[in-house]
Amino acid sequence: MTLSARRIRAVAQKELRHLFRDHRMRPILFVAPVLQLIVLGLAANLDVQDVRLLVVDADRSPVSREIAARLDASPAFELVDVVSSDAAAEAALVDGSAELVVVVPRGAQRGLARREPVDVPILVDGTDTNRALLAQSYAERILARISAERAPVPAPPVGRPDVRVRVLYNPALQSRWFMLPAIVVMVLAIVTMLLSALAVVKEREKGTIEQLSVTPIQPVELIVGKLLPFAGVGLVVALLVTGAAVGVFGLPLRGSVVVLVAMELLFLLSTLGFGLLASTLARTQQQAMLAAMLVLLPSFLLGGLFYPIENMPGWARALADLSPVRWFGVMVRALFLQGAGFTSLARESAMLALLGAVVLGTAMLRFRKRSA
Repeated sequence: MTLSARRIRAVAQKELRHLFRDHRMRPILFVAPVLQLIVLGLAANLDVQDVRLLVVDADRSPVSREIAARLDASPAFELVDVVSSDAAAEAALVDGSAELVVVVPRGAQRGLARREPVDVPILVDGTDTNRALLAQSYAERILARISAERAPVPAPPVGRPDVRVRVLYNPALQSRWFMLPAIVVMVLAIVTMLLSALAVVKEREKGTIEQLSVTPIQPVELIVGKLLPFAGVGLVVALLVTGAAVGVFGLPLRGSVVVLVAMELLFLLSTLGFGLLASTLARTQQQAMLAAMLVLLPSFLLGGLFYPIENMPGWARALADLSPVRWFGVMVRALFLQGAGFTSLARESAMLALLGAVVLGTAMLRFRKRSA
């Protein structure tokens, strides 16, 4: 028996009616993902701001006052006090009133004028390691800039490289530009996988799966008809969260929208397949949702959305390669920040298509076997 477009359309229309019959589902499907992106986008900011700064001014010179002023002018620091003793600085670190202390030693201005090395100790509260390291880096950068202005380094001799760094794709090094594409991937994966995870098990709980089995509808037609509405919902959600990332946070979309939609369709092939597979393994909707979450959480942790895959052990990298989140995350970041096209994303596209075909094919085989 050949596949019938009419029967597939009938199943899809039925699924859409069930999906939108409850008016409360519409904001859950289309408003909640945008709110999630905005809330997570505001929270997922690794840039350091308002670090409580204390300056120990033992030099009492224009240079020491300039150091305090330049540090205070940075949005990364909030100058709480300028003291003259190391004991006061240590006490401020102990009681938590200061997170970072910059000590300007006596003779700093004279040393800079003579182009002599000047040691400027920096004391950091390392309780929050990431915040401490970034704050230290910001302070060192500002001090290096002041030193270069006050005591410019002579031009390098012939044959010695003159290193000049230029940051591409994210010139301001905003951590939010790194996090937002990951949040887009997360929101899209959660919505589509949970929807498809409930596709078959809901019919089983209501007892209608047996009625569908005795109709002329083939198992493949039933699955395709059920998944098509979820694919459409997933595309709409993807466009909404992409628009929110660009419009609310100013995330640049340098790549083609057509390429982005094509990559999202490949990703939906995998997420809908995993959801359907969870649906065939579960007996209740709660079990299906739990099975979907057991797939989603490791995918987010091992998929390179927040941690570099290169830093993971070999077994974790092997598992990451089996996750569609890993490949789609690379593609989304490359599309948004680098303006990548089909050619440069050929490997990721092939892996995503292969994973989607294997997972969706396995889910369909399981459904046919259970329906037989």
